[in-house]
Amino acid sequence: MVKYEPKKFSGVGFAARRSVSSENIIGSVILPVPGGITDTNAVSWGSDNLDPLQVALAQAALGFTSGGVEGATAAAESIGAGVAAGREDIKTAIAAAFAGQAAGVRSLITRTTGAIINPNMELLFQAPTLRPFNFTFKLSPRNEPEAKEVIRIIRFFKQGMSPITTPSNLFLKSPHTFKIQYKLRNDKEHPYIGKIKECALTGFTVDYTPDGNYATFEDGVMTSYQISMTFQELEPVFNSDYTELDNNEDTEIGY
Repeated sequence: MVKYEPKKFSGVGFAARRSVSSENIIGSVILPVPGGITDTNAVSWGSDNLDPLQVALAQAALGFTSGGVEGATAAAESIGAGVAAGREDIKTAIAAAFAGQAAGVRSLITRTTGAIINPNMELLFQAPTLRPFNFTFKLSPRNEPEAKEVIRIIRFFKQGMSPITTPSNLFLKSPHTFKIQYKLRNDKEHPYIGKIKECALTGFTVDYTPDGNYATFEDGVMTSYQISMTFQELEPVFNSDYTELDNNEDTEIGY
């Protein structure tokens, strides 16, 4: 668990997020690697249309923006050449488009000719996505020291994910965030399971009776707890997060 720090401005964008190191770790919990390990990388794509009339308007606007009057004139000449090359179809489309606008009927071309203006539909990249991660652990202490440790683990996550009040109570500061790693032998990060970026803990559920009945030790500690956690990465995964692929040397899965 680390203290949340927002990214800094850098020019017209943002600088890289600060790295997680031993200096800024608030605390840590070591849990057994659970079953059902999965990750899903996804990006958002969507269909987009740009009909010839929109293309002409866009060309004129871009020409004026980049080249002023001369640029707009060049764009107009290019549009005029396109109109001349297909004058009958374009004449019909332009006439129907203006008539449809005037009459408030968007489907006038289809109604009068049985055709539609080519929408030039294309699947375009829209945005990256932020990956979620879910973990469930059953914690069953066998003695008093283990019971205290289980309580500390539950408290660690519950308190860490909670918003932080300022002294004046005028603002709420962001909760702490978490860096999750799968460990191999000798405390080495596992190279053959996908890495996880810094995450926010967005949900934490405790089942105090996971065995279906109420049972406690003499001091009142439950004989078993089940915790379910939902994390989400603070940043998308980018191509630059991976090293250059080398068929002979690079065998890590990465993110």
